[in-house]
This record gives sequence, C-alpha cells and structure tokens, in this order.
Amino acid sequence: MTTTTRRASAPRARIRDRGQVDALVLAALADAPRRHDEIADRLREQAGATLDMPLSRLVPTLHRLARNRLVSRQSRDPRRYRLTDTGRRSLTARLRAADAFAEAVHKLADGSGD
Repeated sequence: MTTTTRRASAPRARIRDRGQVDALVLAALADAPRRHDEIADRLREQAGATLDMPLSRLVPTLHRLARNRLVSRQSRDPRRYRLTDTGRRSLTARLRAADAFAEAVHKLADGSGD
C-alpha cells in the first residue's frame, strides 16, 4: 500500500454566488476587451491561488452577461468581449457595494461600530 502526502496549500475561496462571479468577470474586462481565455488568465494572475472559480463557468457567464447587455462581443472578433456602458455602471455599483460591505464587516469585527 502506498501513501501520498498532500502539500499544504494556501486557503482558497470558493466562488459560488452568481453575483460574485459576474463582478469578477466584469472587473477583468474593466481596462480592455478580452477573449474568454484572456479573462481566465487575468483572473488567475490577479486572484492567484486564493480564488477557486471553475473555468467551466466562464463562458456561460459571459453569454449570460451578454444577454443582460453588460458585455458585448466585438464584430471583428466575436470571441472578444468588452464592457458596455451598462456593464461599466454595474461594475461601479458593485464596487461601491463591496466597499460598503467590507467596511461594515471591519467595523463589526473591530467593535468600532458602536
């Protein structure tokens, strides 16, 4: 019988919430249009090993965001997605909400919310 040892790895956050996945994809498109593989690379580069989002969710997410008019495909390269004006406004609102949430959690945890 052989045993294998597991390497200790950094804690990973599982992203299961559709809104969180949407926000990450929109953020990955904030500075430039990208293909789905470039978006996946950007997510890996920026979030590293702390993010555990299955790439199998990326293409369906992009299709849903396109149906909701948050992203659009470019006519020259239909595999390349870009943020629409609506998508940019949505990302801005999501960032504000995330900042407010993080601030509330820190206040509660620090006891400074009294």
